[in-house]
Amino acid sequence: MLDTRSCLLALKQSALLCLLLLAVPSPRALASQTTAKIPSVEINRRVIASLPTWHGESAHIVDRLDLTRPFGTRTQWTFVVAALPGSRHNAFSRTVDGGSLAACFVNKLTPHCKYTLPRKPPFLSWVSIPVHFYAAKVAFARPNHAYPLLLVKTGSPSGGDGNHAIYTQVFMYDSQENQFKSVFSNDTGSNRNQETVLLEHGPLRGDIVVAEPTSSAPYAYWISVYPWNRENPYSHRALRYRSATLYGDGNPLAVIDSEMPNILEHFGKWRPGDPLPIPRYLPPGCTDHFFLRGHEEWCRQK
Repeated sequence: MLDTRSCLLALKQSALLCLLLLAVPSPRALASQTTAKIPSVEINRRVIASLPTWHGESAHIVDRLDLTRPFGTRTQWTFVVAALPGSRHNAFSRTVDGGSLAACFVNKLTPHCKYTLPRKPPFLSWVSIPVHFYAAKVAFARPNHAYPLLLVKTGSPSGGDGNHAIYTQVFMYDSQENQFKSVFSNDTGSNRNQETVLLEHGPLRGDIVVAEPTSSAPYAYWISVYPWNRENPYSHRALRYRSATLYGDGNPLAVIDSEMPNILEHFGKWRPGDPLPIPRYLPPGCTDHFFLRGHEEWCRQK
């Protein structure tokens, strides 16, 4: 039989063991704590070293976004956008500074970069190459920071009329393979209010809506919706129709905002008489009073 002193000693040892167990982080937390110590300056250096140089010049970092925390990655991941060195011809055959963009997913200190180099000096070889960076952000397909997505927008050089391609890409994290994978990619022009939007609020949160100009009069827009789902996001187009919104009809709202009642009605999430959807943003001169005009949402102007 144990004496009193032995019992007290055993209790103390048990309590100490419990405290030690509580202090030990989970494997994922431990990995995050370890990889988070990699300084951003070292990540930048590795990315630049992995990219081509031009006449002794190196690439420079345009943007950097930590992916570890929002995606709960197994190792430290960073998204880095860099501009390659060099020069190019613009739409007027003038030489301007700046090369193409490189998009890099960096696992710890190992960059995985994608970029395109023009094959010829003329401007035509640049028309489909991203050279302008617009945004890289983490969006969430569901509330409470659930199902994160990486949204990236870049653009090509402009032509003589100012039109240029705007590229939209969406990536998801595969935890089993510890990789980021592209789940959506498209491009639109820029001169006729076309747009690709990943919805971050409302009944269609997580879905992607695209507005593209029609090629015949009366000039309107083709509205397409690509739904998000857990198994195979954006794998099919769930809706395509010709918009009520016409090009140049004077509506200050963005095309996708003016069409939102029609989009939601197609999915049974809005019907005439319901409150009108709140636009993503109010253009200058708009009040927060909205109304329908010919199946198209408008704002009352000041």
